[in-house]
Parts: sequence; structure tokens; C-alpha cells
Amino acid sequence: MGSSRAIVAVSTVAVGLGTAPAFLFGFLGPVLQDDLGLSRTRIGLLVGLMFGLTGIGCLLAGRVTERIGARWTVVLSTVLLVVALCAPLLSPGYPALVGCALVSGVGYALANVGTNVSVTAALPVARHAVGLAVKTAGVPGAVAVTSFVVPGLGAAYGWQPVLLWSVPVVVAVGVLAAAVLPDARGRITPALDTTTADDPPPSPADLHERHIGATPLHERDVRADSGGRLPSGFWRFTLAATLLIGGSQAIYSWAVPFLHEGAGATLPVAGVLTAVASLVALAPMIGAARLADRLGTTRRLPLAAALCATLAVAEVVLATGWGLAAAAVALVVATGAQLGAVSLMHASVVAAAPHAVGRGSGAAMAGFYLGALFAAPLFGLLVDVTGGYPVAWVSGAVLTTAAAACFLWCRGVGRRPTAPDGPVTTGPASPPTARPAH
Repeated sequence: MGSSRAIVAVSTVAVGLGTAPAFLFGFLGPVLQDDLGLSRTRIGLLVGLMFGLTGIGCLLAGRVTERIGARWTVVLSTVLLVVALCAPLLSPGYPALVGCALVSGVGYALANVGTNVSVTAALPVARHAVGLAVKTAGVPGAVAVTSFVVPGLGAAYGWQPVLLWSVPVVVAVGVLAAAVLPDARGRITPALDTTTADDPPPSPADLHERHIGATPLHERDVRADSGGRLPSGFWRFTLAATLLIGGSQAIYSWAVPFLHEGAGATLPVAGVLTAVASLVALAPMIGAARLADRLGTTRRLPLAAALCATLAVAEVVLATGWGLAAAAVALVVATGAQLGAVSLMHASVVAAAPHAVGRGSGAAMAGFYLGALFAAPLFGLLVDVTGGYPVAWVSGAVLTTAAAACFLWCRGVGRRPTAPDGPVTTGPASPPTARPAH
């Protein structure tokens, strides 16, 4: 197993690579239209199919991770991605692209859950939010790289060479995952810390009892009393994820046409602005995660709710039509707030279900991709029906506002009456404190 930094780095690349096919379909859209005669609707369906299979796959990916471990789960995801990319090379045509979308969707589900478990196993609980935020940064990183590189390569050489050149990259990431990622199975033991400021310092034996101690997570298989079951009411996280992504996915899939048609930018400028927004948004995303780690696990969900509210305000600004400058700033704010909320939700899921990180991540990610399944078609339908973008952006703001309320509703999920604010420890870097440690 590699160092914690290496684990986070490989996880970041793996999750970004896993989502890349969805962006490849979009950025290669004009080439696919010219070469295969595909309509925009059929190209958009490829993206929806991939995310739909990701959502379904997430329900099973947690169980797969518990059975074979995070390392081989991520390796398996890269194997599936290679198969998906090779299918259209061997049989060019829309049916093969559909198969590519379906298989890559399952692979992305495995990559998501496997990397979540890897990062939380490698880091102490106090650094979960930042670690998962960095991992989540692989997605906007993939957006930025593909938006800069893929359209030009596709126009110059065609869509099949782009897929072919992607295969060695996937293989390399699979090799790195096998060498670096841990064999964690997605179970963390909740530790109760009920000491007060007036209590004497705990003895070494006490520390071992409370905090599991120096044995790394990948070398133990600890089960909580629940036997790996998710806590009651965990479906609220799935609902919150569905609302968040359903109301915000358009900031990726519809940003370029909106900036071009609704804000007056040329298509090249719209593409550059979208890429820049994805990169600039990394700063507030990781900053929010650092703030959440300082505030503690019990305040992550309220901060996620605040980010959802910020996202809703940014979408309202996008609906106003105040011009290209306002739209560009609002897009950056919306992207940063959305990514921050997603990363904080990952960390909150781990805190709510420490005994079943894989299954919890799978349930939450199912909500993410259920939202992604309907978000882009709904947004496009509203634009077609109303003849403009304002109503579509306002509908997104309504959904993200509902997501904010749902995040607050999730605060009671997974708490024990005997220690409602008890910490979850993942190793020796989670020291005892005079109050519940977060």
C-alpha cells in the first residue's frame, strides 16, 4: 500500500478517468454527428445511459468493495473502462457506443465507491472532508482536460483515435491502483469518547479500547454492532444527492450552449470559460472542506446546506440574463458550491455509516446518478418549451434549495443516543480529546 498522499492522488485520477467517457461523448459530439449521423438527442442519451448505469451500479459497488477490497474494486473499474472504450473501436456504430456507455457507467460506479473507501481508510477522520474533496476534484479536472484537448484532437483525427489513445492511460491508472491503493473493505469502527475537561488523562489501555490504536485499517476487518447495515433513515442522503445533482448537473452539460446562446459568447470562448470555471472552482471546494474539518463532523451537513443555498442563488443569477461577465462569475460560484457540497456529503456519509462505508457510498452515489439521469433532459426540455434558459435555471435553484433542506434533515442519521456526537476514528492520527473529537 502506498502513502496517504499517493492513495489520494491515485484515487483522484481514477475517479476523474472513470467519468471521462461522459465528457468524451459531449466534446466529440460534432464529430460523431458528422461521422455517424447522430442527432444531439441520441448523443445526450449516451450520457444519460452512462450515469443511469452508474446509479444502479453504485447500489452493488458497496457490496463488491466489501467482498474484494477497495484496491481490486478500482482495478476492476479500469478493466471495464478498457472494455468499454474498445467496443466502438471493434464495431464502429451507435450500438457499440451504447454498450460503451453502459459498461463505463458500471465501471464508474466501482471507481467512485472504491476510491471513497480508499481515501477514508488512508486518512484520519479529521482529514476526511479534505481528502474526499481532493478526490472529487478529479471530476472537474477531467472536465478541464477533456474540454481543452478532446475537441481539437477529434476534429483533426476523428473520434476513434481519441478512444484508442485513451486506453493506455486507463491501463496505467489500473496498474497504479493495484500498486498503491489499500485492501480496505469499507468498515470503520465508531469510537465513543465521553471524557470531559475535568477527567484525568486516559491510560494507554483506554486509548486502545476507544480508538482501535495503531493497527492500520487495511490490516483489520472490524465490524460494528449493526453488522454492516446502513443506519435507519439513510435514504435521506440518497434523496439529498438526487436533489442536489438534479438541480445542478446543468452547470456542466449545458454550460457551453448557455454561454453561447444565452450570454452571447462564441463557442470557443464558451468552452474555455467552462474549463476555467471547473479549475477555479477547485479552490472554494477544497477551502470549504478544510473549514468543515476545522468545524467538526457535526457541522459538515449544515455547511453543505449553506453551499446548496449559495448554488441556488448563483443559478438565479444565471437566470437573470445580466450579461456574459455576470454569467461567468455565477458559473464559477455555482461550480465551486456544487463540488464543495458533494465532497462534504461524501465525508458526512462516512460519519453516518462508519461500519458500512462502501454501502453508504453506494447508496449516496445512487442518488447522485439518479439526479444526473434526469437533470440534462429536464433542463433541455424546459429550454425547448419556454424558448429560453431562465425557467430552466430557476427550476434548478428550486431543486438545490430542497437539497439544502434535505441535508439539514440528514443530521440525525446514524447518531447513537448514548453518544450523539461521538467520533469515528480511523487510526492513530485521531487522538483523544477533552470533548467529542471530530
